[in-house]
Amino acid sequence: MKILLVTFSDNADHQDTTFGMYEALRNDDDIEAFLLAIKTPRVSLEKSDHTWLVDCPKRPGICKKTFDIPLLFSIIHKIKKQHFDAVYFESLHVWNLPIMVAIKGHTHIYHVIHDVIPHENDSSWRQVDWFNKVLVRLADTIVLRNRKFISTLISRYNVSPPKVHYLELWRRYIEYTPSVHSHRVLFFGRMNPYKGIDNLLEIVKRCPNLQFDIVGKVDPQVESIVQLLKKEPNVSLMSGYVSDQDMKRYFVNSDWVIVPYNSATQSGIIIDAYKYSRPVIAFNVGAISEQVVPGKSGFLIDSGNIEAFSQCLQKVTQMKNSFHENLCRQSYAIGCQKYAASGKVEDFKNFIEENL
Repeated sequence: MKILLVTFSDNADHQDTTFGMYEALRNDDDIEAFLLAIKTPRVSLEKSDHTWLVDCPKRPGICKKTFDIPLLFSIIHKIKKQHFDAVYFESLHVWNLPIMVAIKGHTHIYHVIHDVIPHENDSSWRQVDWFNKVLVRLADTIVLRNRKFISTLISRYNVSPPKVHYLELWRRYIEYTPSVHSHRVLFFGRMNPYKGIDNLLEIVKRCPNLQFDIVGKVDPQVESIVQLLKKEPNVSLMSGYVSDQDMKRYFVNSDWVIVPYNSATQSGIIIDAYKYSRPVIAFNVGAISEQVVPGKSGFLIDSGNIEAFSQCLQKVTQMKNSFHENLCRQSYAIGCQKYAASGKVEDFKNFIEENL
């Protein structure tokens, strides 16, 4: 079977997911895997003559580079020439749509939808909603990363139920990383309204004895809250994207990863936390309950209960080192079993073959 994995995203998480499966499939005798991705990836990649890296527009993709028609046509020609059995899109991008139109009927098209209900407070939510409406018509198989939102997608976008399938998310996993017992807490990822930046400020204030590392690109909508966070003496704030190595350093140097979101579909940050052997505390929103095993890989707090979140954080950061180390080991083990790319190859192959 011949398959092309596609992500034009400049997000490290989408790249890690796609690159991880591509590299795993490259060692499989039954699959001839190709990769189509952005020219300047943020994470490492094993390059070969099957890796096509192109100078595509960065997300969301609407810019001068979007209209590089000769390059887009050359990509479509290259794809058609290979006669792929399947083309799998991991992330949204404006160039996905003309490519899907051009290859529809010639190959089986798979497309992942990460946010079934776009976050209405996010600046690009209308764009995401429009993309979802179009791609559910163009794709032959729609892939969701959780079970909870399958019925929602079917009703929201009027999709035929047999067309929608659940496939677990994955990442490339490293070896277990022991806790450093630093009493540091990490919030990692783009700072948007739905990510609970308002909640984060209140949690920081309630936990003055803890050190918070807050890392991620700042959405203009939450700039005023971020400025208040910067003034808190127990906050170290890094705004902007970080390298793969810096990301690892932030996770490894923390004891806990927090996810105080106001809304969510699922969270890639939780999977990253497990990858770096760190437990999480999260508000129970969206399908996050499918990712956290209470008491083993972290704790779930009733949505919006900032006081309970803060109390839990205070309690766990005071636990004995041996108890925390056990939670770290369990988080890593759960992550490896459920989310490691190396263990998902057969599931991915079977999924692709069953839906061709």
